[in-house]
Amino acid sequence: MTDPLFAVFDIGLVFALGLAIWQLVSLRRGMRRDRAAEATRTDREE
Repeated sequence: MTDPLFAVFDIGLVFALGLAIWQLVSLRRGMRRDRAAEATRTDREE
């Protein structure tokens, strides 16, 4: 593989990995928020 092509490929992998980690963190935060909202909703109903 040529050096410029390898550099573009390497930067693309780092970007994709960063994006995947960001998505996982965002998903976990959303799940936590949904659980907290559900807990407060059930507390109000009782």
